[in-house]
Amino acid sequence: MRQVVVTGIGLRTPLGSRLDAVFDSLISQRSGVRSQPEWSEVQDLLSLVAASIHDFDGKEIPRKVRRTMGRVAMFAAAAARDAVDQAGLSPAALQTGRAGVAVGSTLGSHLADSEFWAHFHATGSARGVKGTHFFKVMAHTCATHVALYLETQGEAVATNAACASATQALGNALDRIRTGRADIMIAGGADELHVAAAITFDAMGGGSRAFNESPSSTPRPFDKHRDGIVVGEGAGILVLEEEAHARARGAQILGRVLGYGGTSDAQNMASPAPGGMRQAIELALQDGGLPAHDLGYVNAHATGTPIGDAAEAEALFQVFGDQVPVSSSKGHLGHMMGACGAVEAAISLEAMRRGCVPPTLNLETPDVAPLYLPTQALEQPIAASLSTNFAFGGVNAALLLGPGD
Repeated sequence: MRQVVVTGIGLRTPLGSRLDAVFDSLISQRSGVRSQPEWSEVQDLLSLVAASIHDFDGKEIPRKVRRTMGRVAMFAAAAARDAVDQAGLSPAALQTGRAGVAVGSTLGSHLADSEFWAHFHATGSARGVKGTHFFKVMAHTCATHVALYLETQGEAVATNAACASATQALGNALDRIRTGRADIMIAGGADELHVAAAITFDAMGGGSRAFNESPSSTPRPFDKHRDGIVVGEGAGILVLEEEAHARARGAQILGRVLGYGGTSDAQNMASPAPGGMRQAIELALQDGGLPAHDLGYVNAHATGTPIGDAAEAEALFQVFGDQVPVSSSKGHLGHMMGACGAVEAAISLEAMRRGCVPPTLNLETPDVAPLYLPTQALEQPIAASLSTNFAFGGVNAALLLGPGD
């Protein structure tokens, strides 16, 4: 079987765009969650905090491709450029037809869509609608814009599965390289922040609402006082490459993608099932040929919801007991939706490189299955790590990762 390695990583997160700086923020327990005072104008909205990015300038992307992008595609494209630059890939290498794209998001651009409907309801007219509108809101806007920006000529695949989008994209990329359909895949996910996401979670009773006056105190993965999701935004893109191809061009090996597992609960749109989660985790371990006792770290999905965290903790406990350190990055970064899987995979790779398990922010009193949940940075060698992500509709995804050279 062809081996798959990671040669480039690009990020846009509420805690910065450099992986080393983001990881330092996790270690120092810095939060990217902020108050959103403008949301107080939305009548009956209870969740008024989010993990937003304030310093992003889309003008780093040339206008000829930026003009059809919404904010979500700009995040993806900017992160993809950073990943490709770190990988040292030339334009010629991307244009052989052997380099593809697999990038997902929850939807297209919420901002562009809301601007369209605001104009329509105000005027009742089609006049003034920009011809670029649909390119910003279409479901595959991230995948096609990354391909357009990088001029890749392999297949462009969109994986749109909400919180599992990026992990599915990475699993898809893994399979394409393994089976010889590609040598290089630019893979991951993105999402942009919009009040509509907060309203949606609020309506389901799943948005954090008790910490509006102390934003850095939420979300609270695995904690007794967790009260829901804090929405976020950003992008995570990884360059996956066939190992022999990467070594032939002298690329630095940042990590390995060892296995992937995906399942569907087929039970409930909103309430997760520990059994389906466990099966996805076990499939990833089997795919990578790794016994559960050899895993060194789990970066858990754990969004800070009462039901979701408890279900995931039960699934993890069934597989690993209390022997493997588990933490969630969402206490620091909020829930980056379609981006979270790739960002958390990158964090898992950095944890292995440093030999350091990052803590879970705001975890004070665990009330889930008795996992090994460090609340401070834990320095120890990590031979392999697992990143889990679970989405509405019972979509379960798990990615098994190994260290680089």
